Amino acid sequence: MKKNIPIFIPIIIVLSITTGCIDGVYNKDSSGYTNPYDFINSHEHINGKIIKVSDGDTIWIQCKNGSKYKIRLLGVDTPETYKKNNPHEYYTYDNTPITNITYLKVWGHKATEYAKNKLENREVIIVFDKKSPKKDSYGRYLAYVFVNGEDFNEDLIEYGYARVYLSDFELLDRYLEEEKHAKKNKVGLWNIPN
Repeated sequence: MKKNIPIFIPIIIVLSITTGCIDGVYNKDSSGYTNPYDFINSHEHINGKIIKVSDGDTIWIQCKNGSKYKIRLLGVDTPETYKKNNPHEYYTYDNTPITNITYLKVWGHKATEYAKNKLENREVIIVFDKKSPKKDSYGRYLAYVFVNGEDFNEDLIEYGYARVYLSDFELLDRYLEEEKHAKKNKVGLWNIPN
């Protein structure tokens, strides 16, 4: 029996690592971070409560001291609900542009509803990127939004509510991989009928 114990130890270790049981680490891919709290704590961040969801990628938060911030979710772009969509911003997995403006607008509304359901009145952590400017040309803060340790910006891409907004930010490669996966599997807005 003693001879069999060493055989089981490597098997248990391999199973623990591959199922993510060691250290509670979840890793969608190898780019960006493996532990969201390590990422959050290594960046400038503020805690607040969502007081308004303007659309799928723009929110308002309020901090405990009463300060309010308008946040543009960094690295993502959901279809517009009030302005005209540009059909040459949304390309399917086979590189075909989504030219149906009505379809994009519908998905803009779906993204807004998803954001409202997931974020309104929730406590969040707003995380600022080290590569990206802190504000955009409209004066909105550019940031990641974390809810209970989950990157909401990435969720928008994963579930097909948004495309990656190409700019220079730390999680660009991670987001592009997530977008590629969503497009390939025709998730959300990428499941456009022929």
